[in-house]
Amino acid sequence: MSNKRNLKKSIKYACGNVAGECVYASLRLEGIDEEKIENIVCQVAMLQVTAVDKVTARFDKTRKDFADEKAYRKARRAYFKEYYAGVEKEFASSIDNIVKQMNDMLTPEQKEANKEAAAE
Repeated sequence: MSNKRNLKKSIKYACGNVAGECVYASLRLEGIDEEKIENIVCQVAMLQVTAVDKVTARFDKTRKDFADEKAYRKARRAYFKEYYAGVEKEFASSIDNIVKQMNDMLTPEQKEANKEAAAE
């Protein structure tokens, strides 16, 4: 992670792309349930809000809680590494769940057409 601002932008772009795919599918494909699409887009929006909020985290200890600066930096680095790994895992699992819901809405004919197009 280079910085929090870029991470937040990446989250917003990823969520925007997923929501855009939902809207595209609802406009271009036959037999897609509009209510389910709206539900998925709302899930994506909520995921974006919660993920961006989680990026803004703070280390709950201060420099005074440690014997020296080196110990403070080491503990802070370890905390953020573990914290952001958890945020990333949760975000990825949520996106996977949303993509599965999107795929479940496709008709069997559309699924076969997608498999054929991917094989080419």
